[in-house]
Amino acid sequence: MIDGSTLISAPRGGTTPRTPRFPPLISAPRGGTTPRTPRFAPLLSRRGFTASGLVLGAGVALSACGGPHRSGGTSGTLRIGQPLPPVSLDPAKGGGESLLYVGPAYDPLIYRAPDGSYQPRLATTWRYIGTGNTAFEMTLRPGVTFSDGTPLNAAAVKANIDYFRRSAGQAAAFLAPVEDVRATGELTVRITLSAPDPQLPALFSQDFFAGNMISPAAIARPGALATRSAGAGPYVLDPGQSVTGDHYAYVPNPRYWNRRDRHYDKITIKVLPNENTALAALKTGQVDVISGGYAIVDGAKAAGMRVASSPSIAMGLQLNDRAGRLCPPLADVRVRQALNLAVDRARITRALLGGYGVPTEQLAAPGQDGYTGTPFYTYDPARARALLAAAGHPGGFTLPALIPTAPAFYQDIVQAVAADLAKIGVTVRITAKEPAAAATELTRYPASILGWGVLPTYFMGRGLWLRDAVGMNPFHSSDPVLQDLDRKAAAAGERTRAGLDRQIVRRVVELGWFLPVCLSPLFYLYRDDVDLGARPGRPLPSPSSWRPAA
Repeated sequence: MIDGSTLISAPRGGTTPRTPRFPPLISAPRGGTTPRTPRFAPLLSRRGFTASGLVLGAGVALSACGGPHRSGGTSGTLRIGQPLPPVSLDPAKGGGESLLYVGPAYDPLIYRAPDGSYQPRLATTWRYIGTGNTAFEMTLRPGVTFSDGTPLNAAAVKANIDYFRRSAGQAAAFLAPVEDVRATGELTVRITLSAPDPQLPALFSQDFFAGNMISPAAIARPGALATRSAGAGPYVLDPGQSVTGDHYAYVPNPRYWNRRDRHYDKITIKVLPNENTALAALKTGQVDVISGGYAIVDGAKAAGMRVASSPSIAMGLQLNDRAGRLCPPLADVRVRQALNLAVDRARITRALLGGYGVPTEQLAAPGQDGYTGTPFYTYDPARARALLAAAGHPGGFTLPALIPTAPAFYQDIVQAVAADLAKIGVTVRITAKEPAAAATELTRYPASILGWGVLPTYFMGRGLWLRDAVGMNPFHSSDPVLQDLDRKAAAAGERTRAGLDRQIVRRVVELGWFLPVCLSPLFYLYRDDVDLGARPGRPLPSPSSWRPAA
């Protein structure tokens, strides 16, 4: 049920028996908590880091399908429709919704190519120095200038990293381990970390802002970056053709170092909050590309539009109160596992997303970092009831859960989960609040909505499951096994890290800290005179790489 009430804690009692008659699927400490002094201190602060920022920050793996050919042309202009305006046009202050608006004007140091590889852009080479992933060096491309004429050099990179670290954007959290940035030559910069980070090439790509270099002259006057661009990308923002919050126009940067790789004379981005309005604009040729939800995909296909999709957002419930402070039953791993066993993921995914979603029990996507192919939970209500009984809750319990009022899909998926849990005696009492209020009240509810973009395991640990994960671990739950695996993976080489990442993802599944249900898709819908460069199973190319179809 949904109400607007404040939290009422579930009844106390029902603690774990000393000698359980029905063992959990794994053996874990009560609540999965560590001793008072954790063995590994995570690295991030809470500054400027949100789940919504990360949803769009990850590269998305695609499946693409085409419709019948349609006539039309861009006349030299690529026209994009987006549901949200940018929080900021300053790369150091934006979240995930700002990536599309920042990309045309700001080239990254390292480019994530359509095939998922990392390739030179403003940096020509990069490497970790020694072992342990605590020292990183980049060599910059010679002869590059920003759109205001300021040269790109090692001092400019240092100024950028310092600026990103003290700003309130998404990149600040990821740069927290940076201890020192030093220009070791005119075009060589060395970064020293206080703790290992194996994902610096990804961090300095177009996906996470930190690589999007800003002119040092503009950094000295950062207020202007809200309405003007100062990057080294193929375009510059044209303030005269832009209206904040409504539409944004980008025209060629005359100082761009790689003009042959610029495919349009102009890029426009129109804010279209209503997806049906966005689809109508796409059908009538007012825009060439839109992002949208599953509800409009069939209509787009029927009109001959092309579709690129990715099952890239893990949706479900977060079981935040793993020590049982508000809801004592959640302190027992058997209870959390019982909840996972009781949910028919395949049925819910099919009912809510049709053929576009992927049922999942984990926070990694097939083919992506950390994914484990062997299921841990299968739908088994009888097994779930037995685990509840063994944990001392044969009659079930009440689980208060907090969700935002928008988007509506959040309510749909939590209601579906609640219906399955009711069959094993667990009553999910849902409280829906405005998104801004919901984000600040996670510590008042033992469960909340899960809606997280799939990212490299290192990044997800710092956003979701390490003790000081920023934003989405409100009770600071900690598990010594996870902490130890993370420490090893962060310092490991690429081959060794892949196996450790799979162990990390599996451990999170076993602990039952989350109740994922499905991987919900992101969609790009586009006209057939645009080539997104989408490759099945590979990340989505950035808009600056989109081009007219041959």
